[in-house]
Amino acid sequence: MTRAAVLTAAVAPLALFGCGGSVPPGATWTTDSTGGGAPAMPSVGPGNPPSRLVAEITYTDTDFNLLAVDRAGTAYGVNLAASGSELWSSADGRAWMKRGTIAGGASFWMLQSLSDGTLLADVTGSAGHAVARSTDRGATWTQVLSLGAYRSLTPHSFAELDGAAYFLEYQVFTAGNAVIRLWRSLDGGATWAVRRVFQGHRHGHGLIADPARHALWAFFGDTDLQSGVYRSTDGGATWSPIVAGSQDGDIVDATLLTDGSLLCGQDISYLPPRPGVARIGLDGSVTRYQTLPSASYSTHAIRAGGYVVGATYELDSNVSPPGWRQGSLWGSADGIRWEKLLDVPQLDAKQDVRADVYWELPSGELVINVRNAAGFGPGGLGYFLMRTTRR
Repeated sequence: MTRAAVLTAAVAPLALFGCGGSVPPGATWTTDSTGGGAPAMPSVGPGNPPSRLVAEITYTDTDFNLLAVDRAGTAYGVNLAASGSELWSSADGRAWMKRGTIAGGASFWMLQSLSDGTLLADVTGSAGHAVARSTDRGATWTQVLSLGAYRSLTPHSFAELDGAAYFLEYQVFTAGNAVIRLWRSLDGGATWAVRRVFQGHRHGHGLIADPARHALWAFFGDTDLQSGVYRSTDGGATWSPIVAGSQDGDIVDATLLTDGSLLCGQDISYLPPRPGVARIGLDGSVTRYQTLPSASYSTHAIRAGGYVVGATYELDSNVSPPGWRQGSLWGSADGIRWEKLLDVPQLDAKQDVRADVYWELPSGELVINVRNAAGFGPGGLGYFLMRTTRR
């Protein structure tokens, strides 16, 4: 990983735009009319039922950066006009109230909730990053693990499986290989111990748990040799490479499919391969469904059905079409046929622009986090809520 639209609160339902990719059986190519350097899209042909994902923006917030949604549906975030040490909460993703403050001059960087409501945060301060823990829904905090120059990348740097919590390190102090540690906690994040030390990778990108199969997935980047998708069935003690040594295994995030395989957007930044939406099988097979205009950092399975993938425009890359300077969001009703839902224009031309989706509210609205997005708060931070339906 080398490293989101001027939107209003009331926006008409978005038409789905297409971008290039592999052609489903029976599909034909049509000319793209969306502009912006996007490739053409496959149209539905015989044998392909007209099932698609339709999206509507329901709310836009330029004042808060929403960091997490817990199992009860409470959203947590930081007020962009206040101190980064303050945590705020919201029952609906719209109205916010101050919840608590972390001491010692630290600021909230990333947040994840465990199944029992315990909150784990990556916080940053003068000594670097640390994991902090709250058992009262964010009112009070205790720092429990010093990370120093290491940190989290996304909320899915944390995972939970079979009563244990896990954290996979990410670093930016070298482009070469670095020691990457997998931490495990058996007491809800109160204490941590190194479960596995990984060699030969630059980044620990993220984790996904498969409770039904008692399996844990880990993702690494960024060069061919540094990239890989690995799987463990003994709580992270030993690991099997599923896809390793190629850009097909360079992913940041994924969602689990019913057969135990993964659906993901790829974090590919340099040609010849281009990033895409792909399925990674347990046997290491890689099936590409859709070419993306830039690297992906997030994949989410919608509770009501369908999937969404966020794509980030990276300055330090060459995979994007000519003239492409925006983040984007992609949707699919079945995980196979994909279309562009929207673009997110860049604020600062010298920074990446991101559109990520990790959370869903009890209302069924998706949380789309943006960074360096025109029309949002400081740093282009903020989020919008989106409702999707399959038609």
